[in-house]
Amino acid sequence: MSIHKTLLRPVLGTTPWTNTIRLASTTTSTSNVPSSSEQTTLTWPQYLALRHRRRIVSQVASVPTTFAAFFGGAAYFGSLEMDPTQPIFGIDPMFVYGGATLGCAGLGYLVGPTIGTLLFKAFNGSKNKSMEVMDKRFYDHIKSRRVDPSYQSINNPTPDYYGEKISSFKTYRRWLRDQSAYRRKALHGMKEETEAL
Repeated sequence: MSIHKTLLRPVLGTTPWTNTIRLASTTTSTSNVPSSSEQTTLTWPQYLALRHRRRIVSQVASVPTTFAAFFGGAAYFGSLEMDPTQPIFGIDPMFVYGGATLGCAGLGYLVGPTIGTLLFKAFNGSKNKSMEVMDKRFYDHIKSRRVDPSYQSINNPTPDYYGEKISSFKTYRRWLRDQSAYRRKALHGMKEETEAL
């Protein structure tokens, strides 16, 4: 068996990554049972590619929403009259309005990924159900193989805790190596502390 299948087999237990997910209606009504052409199939390579694309769309969507929120906030707070003799909470109004404008930009940045995900779902409607199923299986697998975050520190942060950077078999294998290296480094540090005690 090739290393390709050996490393990736644990994701599905006894089922290799290349197997497909077939979703069909569970109702007994024949009118609700989809035909074979309507069944949704999605392989693991396809899922990882779509997941990577969804992440990119979410990140790219943050750019216009950030700028739109920033200029919207600047337009609104810039139109307000500022009286230097009347501080707001003891702070000069110019600083308050400037901070509020930056806050609007930050809010736009946070809203961007949500809008990007909605756009992705809108353009990939036929794959949404399959993506939801695969997402659950993927995150269950990641949860069982990621390192314990209680060992993290400033000098040794947890590597990609949610597996967001996994976009292919290659990046998955790299993620496993990073988790293993982190685990060894964390345990090595714990041994040193134990010996010091």
